[in-house]
Amino acid sequence: MLQALPKPHPDPPKVPLAINYAKTEEARQLIQVGIHDAADIARPFVMTPGTPQDRVQLMRSAFVATLKDPAFLSEAEKSKLEVDPVTGEALEKIVIALYKTSPAILARLKEVLD
Repeated sequence: MLQALPKPHPDPPKVPLAINYAKTEEARQLIQVGIHDAADIARPFVMTPGTPQDRVQLMRSAFVATLKDPAFLSEAEKSKLEVDPVTGEALEKIVIALYKTSPAILARLKEVLD
């Protein structure tokens, strides 16, 4: 059994990460782009292009505050929902990195996924 996550999940314990078994740099990149990054950007909250930076920052701060709110966390726990958010800043870095992914890696990923 392997975890297809960027960081280990505690349950079940001591299950290794798939990326640690990548034998080549290409394999590591495929796991990063095709699994980790794809999962992180699967359900983003976005704003339209041209939104003033102060509003973007306000929304990011409000979102993070909500995800730390004790009442919100209590309801999530009651519903057996895991809260493990990716920040807006982290998503922004992921999207920028995706645009810089080499065409060879993207072509190989397409092969693997087809």
